[in-house]
Amino acid sequence: MPKKYKERSLIEFQKEFPDDEACAKHLAEQRWPDGFVCPRCGHKEAWYLSERHLFDCKMCRFQTSVTAETIFHGTRTPLVKWYWVIYHMAIDKVGVSVAEMQRSLNITQYRTAWLMTHKIRKAMADRDAGYSLAGLVEMDESFFGPKGTKPGRGSERKSTVLCAISLYRDRQGKEHPGFAHMQVVDNASTDTIEWYLERLGCGPTTKEGHDLLKAIRTDGWRSYGRATKRKALYARTVAKGYILMLT
Repeated sequence: MPKKYKERSLIEFQKEFPDDEACAKHLAEQRWPDGFVCPRCGHKEAWYLSERHLFDCKMCRFQTSVTAETIFHGTRTPLVKWYWVIYHMAIDKVGVSVAEMQRSLNITQYRTAWLMTHKIRKAMADRDAGYSLAGLVEMDESFFGPKGTKPGRGSERKSTVLCAISLYRDRQGKEHPGFAHMQVVDNASTDTIEWYLERLGCGPTTKEGHDLLKAIRTDGWRSYGRATKRKALYARTVAKGYILMLT
């Protein structure tokens, strides 16, 4: 599974996106990878009105900006500040403080900074919603929250989170993680596991008729074994778990 995104260090990001012009150029490349396309008539040629930052279609004379119908639509905040907020939200594992973004990027109003982060989070969620787990999927449950009197599944204070991740092999045969899916649930019961398998696409096929999921690998927790029987899956024991083969 090749990477779709380019990894950048802080210094690399700063060099690549130093101003609004660089950000607008990058956005145009993402929006029109094969060159400008008029959103109204589909024509591929336009005049660029530099003073107004608009593309003027040579066919229908419809004018549009590179930010139209994007999360940046109608913004008065410089694109370079948007890009910096996106960068920090993408690399920060513990979450971004809106107040900190407002202060460090010199955004005048807190509400503006909040709206920016809200739009970015929604865009990221919409993107993730389009991903499907496929091939071999490893599945397990984990527990998050304060320490209780009982460990693991018996903890009365921790939240149960079901986790599933696609696995693929490179040319050398080495296994690597791909897309991941996590869901907070009430418990790791058979009913919950079965519901989660359905959410992962257990059974449906693509438009070409190919199974999305080939197999699910997990540990020996009994709920997984029971769920496989309900879903008419074939289960065979492997080291420390099952391979649940779709039939």
